[in-house]
Amino acid sequence: MKVTGPLCVVLCALLSGSVLAADGKQDAKARKIPSSKENFHVFLLMGQSNMSGYAMMLAEDRKPVPYVVKLPTKGKLRWRPAAHPLHNRLKSDRFGLGIPFAIEYLKDKPGVTVGLIPVAWGGAGIDKLKKGTPTYSNAIKKAQHAMTRGTIKGVLWHQGESDTVTQPKADSYDQKLRQLIADVRKDLADDKLPFIVGNLAEFYGTGKNHNKPDRVKRIDKVRAVLRSLPKKVKNTGFAESTDCSSPDRHMVHFDRKSYIMLGKRYAKAYAETVKRSRQNAPADAKRPHR
Repeated sequence: MKVTGPLCVVLCALLSGSVLAADGKQDAKARKIPSSKENFHVFLLMGQSNMSGYAMMLAEDRKPVPYVVKLPTKGKLRWRPAAHPLHNRLKSDRFGLGIPFAIEYLKDKPGVTVGLIPVAWGGAGIDKLKKGTPTYSNAIKKAQHAMTRGTIKGVLWHQGESDTVTQPKADSYDQKLRQLIADVRKDLADDKLPFIVGNLAEFYGTGKNHNKPDRVKRIDKVRAVLRSLPKKVKNTGFAESTDCSSPDRHMVHFDRKSYIMLGKRYAKAYAETVKRSRQNAPADAKRPHR
């Protein structure tokens, strides 16, 4: 039967209301924290500006992503829907790799919600991020808060540009990074906590501000430290930066498409790290990372 006139208007309104109500319930479900810690997977986002995110944003980037929440950088420790910019400390904090990582990570994990803890700081060398600094203390405080509701699954790290400025900084980077990993694991009481690092941009060192031979050598030294980490420290992974591009003349930061690419690579590196850890575990200890 064909319905026209006022009755049609009423029926359409009722149907629209039902659809909106259903969408509203689904939206609320997508932002709800799971009751089980096993289904709430939390990651720390540590480093400097390339972890904070530096790419220009689209209007759609400000929309919350289903099943991804974050702890704010300021204010009360309360989980909120996640959208770009995640860090939102500096004016330069924009689109980054954290949310692309979470989207990729969730693809094969139905029923899981990802919690992101953004604690990176643009321009910070590792000495401003290590144990004993306000930034480190803030990261541990937020992680411990997150552990009351969820499970800390890993740390994503993208940092090192600031440690190529002088030779002493570059020379000590390896030891400082390994110490930071050990400190995070000890303070979170998990000596097997996965720690994934990303390579400095391949184009870093080609811009006029950073292309002097001595600077390029230091950049390569830090790159070597990051790339070799999985061979030196157990349960660590490495995400490559090949084929990425920069949005600016500084040739330091990644553009939007590159952050999306990097987020996927971090997710892949994480999966490979966890798989490798399980394969190397004693037979009686082969169980999912807590």
